[in-house]
Amino acid sequence: MTGLAAWGRDAEEQPAAVRALREALRADEVAHAWLVVGPPGVGQADLARSLAMALNCEQAAAPDEACGTCATCERIARDRDELLQVFEPEGAAYVVDTVRTEWVATATRSLTAGRRRVLRITAADRANVPAQNAFLKLLEEPPPSVVWILEAEEESALLDTILSRCRRLAVVPWGVDALRRRARDLGVADERVEAVARAALGSPNRLADLADPDVAAARDRHLGVVDALAVGGPGLVVPTAKGLVAWAKGRVGPLRERHAEELAALERDLGVDESGRGWPPGMRARVLKRQERLERFEQRRAIDLALDDVGSYLRDLLAVQSAASDDVLVNLDHAEALRRDAQRLPAADVVRALAAVARCREALDRNGNPELQLERLLMAIALPLFRVAA
Repeated sequence: MTGLAAWGRDAEEQPAAVRALREALRADEVAHAWLVVGPPGVGQADLARSLAMALNCEQAAAPDEACGTCATCERIARDRDELLQVFEPEGAAYVVDTVRTEWVATATRSLTAGRRRVLRITAADRANVPAQNAFLKLLEEPPPSVVWILEAEEESALLDTILSRCRRLAVVPWGVDALRRRARDLGVADERVEAVARAALGSPNRLADLADPDVAAARDRHLGVVDALAVGGPGLVVPTAKGLVAWAKGRVGPLRERHAEELAALERDLGVDESGRGWPPGMRARVLKRQERLERFEQRRAIDLALDDVGSYLRDLLAVQSAASDDVLVNLDHAEALRRDAQRLPAADVVRALAAVARCREALDRNGNPELQLERLLMAIALPLFRVAA
């Protein structure tokens, strides 16, 4: 296995990033910190995994290409080796305690095997300022055995002092052809492949969500919001917002069940009795707090799916109003509805509605009440429709 394929199937969609990492490996100039900028889930995991394998392979034929078959490579490929560790936010943001108790502790721990440990920080741009300042100390005096990979959608959210200490790599959304192939791999029915690939907005993660029948059905409802508000008027805003939040909460159900199983397994392992005695001090509270943060994040992720649907529909309305070809439409499977709604909502109001989508996201980032923020967004769509109808 050679070339891009040796770096993982997802990494094949990021040839420029792969080329930069391989050149650094060949020159023995791998930076101690890399900032990978772009949308999440477009190949970052493969890049980090392949870098860790190349740095630690026991029988590599070349410095930029691991064998993939030695014990170390196999463990890293299965995410079962300390030479590659992944940190993910357990809620809205990384906090300073996470940096001190997890990142610092891991980075400063001596290696028992291998040459360099790769530490991958997903959504690094969600670290708050105190957390970033605590992390900066590690970047200023980096352990020689550690390579950091910081992933960010918005690099402007990171301190300049952190940016200046990282080598930047850009990753890009997937093309539609790659998303079509992935959709078929996920078992999407042939008649839905094109619609799902377009609606994925360049994200294999969103594509995987849309392969879920529940999310696919919800997408149709979300894309029908303009029509619903045009017919039902502003009085439909509150129930529609409630329905969106109820659906998002429902998406948390499977995660909540897994958390209950996790808690029960911990209690069995620790020998906790029926009265709750047996937990180490503070451990149960920490576990419950982590689970609560993850459940809130999953609910927010579901709301973001809905906002992506509404936002893509509004952008498609502008395309239709500008007489663009259907080939540019994200929601080509709703082309007829788009042409109808393009007559209902003037372009200036579509632009204002798109701004309302952005404001809704920003308010949710500041922990705004989801139902209230969705009501504001929907009202921004409903009122112009009501005025036009009147």
